Amino acid sequence: MKTRIGTLAVTVGAVLVAIAAFAAPADAQVNVCSGNNFATASGTSACDGSSSAITASATVQNSAKLILQEVFGSAASGLTVAFGNVDALCANTPGTNITCTAAGDNLSATWFGDIKFTARLGGLGSTTKAKLVGVRPAAGSIPTAQLLDGASGSAPATAYPVGSGSTDLKTTIGNGNTDVTRAIGVKVTTSDAAGSWSGTVAYSLVIE
Repeated sequence: MKTRIGTLAVTVGAVLVAIAAFAAPADAQVNVCSGNNFATASGTSACDGSSSAITASATVQNSAKLILQEVFGSAASGLTVAFGNVDALCANTPGTNITCTAAGDNLSATWFGDIKFTARLGGLGSTTKAKLVGVRPAAGSIPTAQLLDGASGSAPATAYPVGSGSTDLKTTIGNGNTDVTRAIGVKVTTSDAAGSWSGTVAYSLVIE
């Protein structure tokens, strides 16, 4: 009995191997057309695939990308805008491409320079537009109303909101590449204590 069971096991195994050998491979090819007994004159269709046309498919997605290109006239190497030593009287010498403007009452000064972004958008359609906005997620150590935005080349005067809301830096941005250059600055008052300041601004592209 044991011999017959062994023989049966061997036989079944051999059959399975044979079936596997004749099974279609996973990368089996698909026939598009075939033909025979066709003419060999130029232009003759030897194999007409019009009834088995291949379908191309894709899912088109819209896309958005915001790039920090320049900080104070130099290629951006990170996400830090460093003003260096600042004060309320413009007593320190500004760094390269940084300007200091003192208030008329000599109680404050604004230190500022330009930063340049490139907004890249695709798939918005012909009428949809986006805008570039900025907001301070948290106050950090820079006083609430003293991290500023403004037009390129001018002393900024608009404080970035903290926590909610946003400042519009550029509106009606459409498909393609759009460069946006803005002034960013810090306002220092005579009542500000000496020390290190640090604060963040989150920039985003928002559909209008």
